[in-house]
Amino acid sequence: MTDRPLVTRRTAIISGGLAAASLGALPLAGLAQGTYPDKPITLVSPFGGAVDFLARLIVVQLNQRLNGNVIVDLKLGGSGTIGLAHVARAAPDGYTIGMGTSTALTSAPHLIKSPGYDVARSFTYLGLIQTSRQVLVVSPQLGVNTLAEFVALAKSKPGALNFGSSGIGNSIHLAAEEFNSAVGIKAVHIPFKTGPETDAAIIGGEVQYTFASVPTSLGLINAGKLKPLVVTGESRDPSLPNVPSLKEAGSPAALPDQLFGMVAPANLPPAVLAKLGKAIQDMQADSVFQEAVRKGGGIPSQVYGEDFRKLVLADSKRWGDLIKRLGILPS
Repeated sequence: MTDRPLVTRRTAIISGGLAAASLGALPLAGLAQGTYPDKPITLVSPFGGAVDFLARLIVVQLNQRLNGNVIVDLKLGGSGTIGLAHVARAAPDGYTIGMGTSTALTSAPHLIKSPGYDVARSFTYLGLIQTSRQVLVVSPQLGVNTLAEFVALAKSKPGALNFGSSGIGNSIHLAAEEFNSAVGIKAVHIPFKTGPETDAAIIGGEVQYTFASVPTSLGLINAGKLKPLVVTGESRDPSLPNVPSLKEAGSPAALPDQLFGMVAPANLPPAVLAKLGKAIQDMQADSVFQEAVRKGGGIPSQVYGEDFRKLVLADSKRWGDLIKRLGILPS
């Protein structure tokens, strides 16, 4: 599992050279654009929270570039597979696109028998919009202040600590399982339906820790209700400058960033892909949009097309292997 091209802080913000080679090196400016779009484009968000927040930032930007014709449609459930299955089944005409996330694209398909799509074949990969770190948070009542203290406590009480996530097989659950395996601790997984329910369980003492998405946990961390110990990745996150990274803390665990991207049905017409792709690339290069992403706790990305698809497939293999190795079963 070391061959994955990790989306680090150095690689998440890609130079213009990659943009020029993106989307299969299509000559974006040279293709006939036709009248697309001449009716509303629906951007399907398979999750609420941070995903829906990012989708609405995207809509504001794309409406400036696509005749004000983009709307968000929430289609929740199935760890994101309900929304993405809807996108995969849609006509490949550019009028239905979707938010593709780590859980929906890389882990849920390994645990849901018929997700309704094949991540390698069902989508046109438009762009990786942002990556996000995860942060190991604990209850302040646990009495630990560093990663080393937490690991020592967990090892002294094997099976006594509980960790939460917003469902079996999502990116939060798998990050915690990978971490537990890497550092050699045993704990009990308590799945909840949503991230806020997990947070409430930590605050209430039902579970002791979780790996939370930085964008969704900042408020509770800043309010002192969750204590951050480390962030995933090789360096500190700008949103949590006083929290060390896993690498800095000397942890053997190596966890990938969460992916937040955009997909469309497979086989989009070249002219439609060209116009939609250019709008997305222009959005991602926009300093106002990048700053909005950073304020939300994300890391702006300018990875497109096949490069985005390769990252998804690498993560899918990583989590699929972990699910098999640990014998994780759907609820």
